[in-house]
Amino acid sequence: MNCVITGAADGIGRALAERFVQAGASVVGVDVDVDRAQEAERLLGISFVMADLCEEEGVEKVLQALCDGPEIDVCIHNAGINAVGRFETIDPEAQAGVVALNLTAPMVLTARLLDAGKLAAGGSLVFLSSLSYFTGYPGASVYAATKDGLASYARSLSVALQDIRVLTVFPGPTRTAHARRYSPDNSREEKRMAPEFLADRIFQAVKKRKRVLIPGFGNRVFAWMGFCFPRVTEALMRKRMLGDAESADSR
Repeated sequence: MNCVITGAADGIGRALAERFVQAGASVVGVDVDVDRAQEAERLLGISFVMADLCEEEGVEKVLQALCDGPEIDVCIHNAGINAVGRFETIDPEAQAGVVALNLTAPMVLTARLLDAGKLAAGGSLVFLSSLSYFTGYPGASVYAATKDGLASYARSLSVALQDIRVLTVFPGPTRTAHARRYSPDNSREEKRMAPEFLADRIFQAVKKRKRVLIPGFGNRVFAWMGFCFPRVTEALMRKRMLGDAESADSR
């Protein structure tokens, strides 16, 4: 099995690489973090394409490398970044970077790989969206928009593609450096989902050829509440992300 994982040098992507290697897969990672990628190469025996998917040149570099390689059985779009704060105070370039990496890059890579015939028949495409899909995400509206867009894109692909399974994952808070960096409160970090647990659930969902995965009972309850009682979950998110301040990030 040949597997491609974006953002594979750390966090959820690193855990996914470990899980697929354990299953005997040949893994190619894509990342911009040279030091962490070299460590993963040494410890896991995987290879990396070093590229910044926020940049068009980086996307082209990855496409060339993948098109020169074997057919891809599993392609996991995991790489993502955030830009937090009140919407009007966030650097527009930072917001554009979130859109480029979280949404544009997965769509371009998927379309070009499909066009080149590099995704194996019977293979899987995996898109990591977010639990924010089911509720408002004050303080990170651009991130939420990209993850919502990614989920909609994946849903449409799942209808259009007959010989490739599309899995959309909606992770909740996960114990990663990424979550630690962008969360306003890390006092309960130990209660976040372990990335190894999430990676195993994604691996099992790929094997079972599922279309949707909301890992963890608590996350499924939150998603249900977001659908049935949106004002309650929005109030909880506003308090968590912005404290007692009025939300200026609601647009």
